[in-house]
Amino acid sequence: MSLRATVLVNSAARRVGPRFDGTKIIRYLADRDCVASLVMPESGEQATQEAQASAERQDDLLFVVGGDGSVRDTALGLAGSGTSLAAVPAGTVNVWATETRIPRAPLAAIDAHLAGQSVHIDLGRAGDRCFLLMAGVGWDAEITGRVSRPLKRAIGDLAYIAQAAWMAPRLRTRDARWHTSEGSFEEPLAWMVFGNSRLYGGKVHLTPRAIIDDGLLDVLAACPRTPSDAFRLAGKLTQERLQDPRLIRFRDSEIRVETPGFGVQLDGDYAGQTPMTFSVDHRALLVSLPPGPLPPIFGAPHVNRRGT
Repeated sequence: MSLRATVLVNSAARRVGPRFDGTKIIRYLADRDCVASLVMPESGEQATQEAQASAERQDDLLFVVGGDGSVRDTALGLAGSGTSLAAVPAGTVNVWATETRIPRAPLAAIDAHLAGQSVHIDLGRAGDRCFLLMAGVGWDAEITGRVSRPLKRAIGDLAYIAQAAWMAPRLRTRDARWHTSEGSFEEPLAWMVFGNSRLYGGKVHLTPRAIIDDGLLDVLAACPRTPSDAFRLAGKLTQERLQDPRLIRFRDSEIRVETPGFGVQLDGDYAGQTPMTFSVDHRALLVSLPPGPLPPIFGAPHVNRRGT
């Protein structure tokens, strides 16, 4: 029985050039008994709408040619459906592909999905938006919000490092109040990370024990009291040394940051300001993965929906 699919291409993605021909993917899929249509949305909102339409057609797969932002936008449209999100990495960092061992070459990624398995994962929620990998509050969101698209296309993820270095002398902590199931907290906050998966920015593991299907977010809050303390913590985090009294770590299914005015980023894209509630939609999203053992970010057993 033929598979049914939609191929969604983000034409603004770093590895999608002006000469990209999506019809080649459609023909490639047809040769492999997969009937597919091509869509090229012009915005994140349109990508979400196209994903919803794919789910309503009851496609088996939605191939998403783009980066982590494209994956996030389409995840919002697919949530709760039986259509699997099949990422074809073409963005700046492609953290989701790294976490789940999806090949970087487009046709190799497609082959991996066609031979692969579909599993349910948690979908992070931030207000009325979503995130697949992680959310951030504070400094990382401020830095993310100021990275220009041309710079990202020119030097990739180094753009974030360059922006952070330029802004570092002007970054300051602010008192922040947040609520969890364990109670309320108030600390001087530099940044807070809500990890649904483990790899932060494609570089370091700030939430190294996160499980993407356990119904919880792994949270790390960096709460330095002085500028020198902030630089000390930043150094420890880049080396994945997470034991420090000024690093607050916990797990919860819902956290509300009450203090207004902190920037928020979702999967590496600026997404507004607090106050905001971060939560988990447990196992709400079906994703396609390569065949074989599941990566360590998975905890629960799953069934291979495309058969073995």
